[in-house]
Amino acid sequence: MSKTSVSVRIENVTKVFKDVKGKADVIAVNNANFEIEPGELVTLLGPSGCGKTTTLRMIGGFELPTKGKIYLGNEDITYLPPNKRDTATVFQSYGLFPHMNVFDNVAYGLKLRKLPSKQITEKVMSTLDLVGLKNLAQRAPSKLSGGQQQRVALARSLIVEPSVLLLDEPLSNLDALLREQMRVEIKRIQKALGITTIYVTHDRVEAMSLSDRIIVMKNGFIRQIGSPNEIYED
Repeated sequence: MSKTSVSVRIENVTKVFKDVKGKADVIAVNNANFEIEPGELVTLLGPSGCGKTTTLRMIGGFELPTKGKIYLGNEDITYLPPNKRDTATVFQSYGLFPHMNVFDNVAYGLKLRKLPSKQITEKVMSTLDLVGLKNLAQRAPSKLSGGQQQRVALARSLIVEPSVLLLDEPLSNLDALLREQMRVEIKRIQKALGITTIYVTHDRVEAMSLSDRIIVMKNGFIRQIGSPNEIYED
């Protein structure tokens, strides 16, 4: 998995959700502007309803901006569908296929791309080794702990070698100890691969320990952008 990292750029992005019941429209994201450097791990931090997940979903193609532009490197991806973007998303719910074992869950994206079976096996085992699950390849998701299921979901996203990894509160279903362990793992894997990563959380400790930079959001606006030290001190 040696792929050139790319930047992510958001230019004047606004997302308005129209209210169909005659109430006021909701401005979920209001004129957001930021750029994420290649290989950087940036966290969108803020309370529920601040616009952080909506911003992530627009980058992933699951929501379209009302106005503004989104770029991966120099490519305008604003209106591309999710499967046409070089991104992969890990959601809050792990979304594993219960009828498939760990190996087949991770291999799913490669099988859709019709890679040779020998190449699929090599890539799956290599990726499972990266997330520390090589010895659980044949296990069913129902037999895994929450942390192990989260690693499978992460492996399934990483194996397609996206230019940008999007993580939407991936640790919120784990207990405190597992969250701490997975934070360390995500940081290790992200640095090992050098993959541009955008992480969404409302947990300040998570943001401070993981991030190269933090984007603080509130009521749809970006309030502050800086390193964990800058955010902590000011």
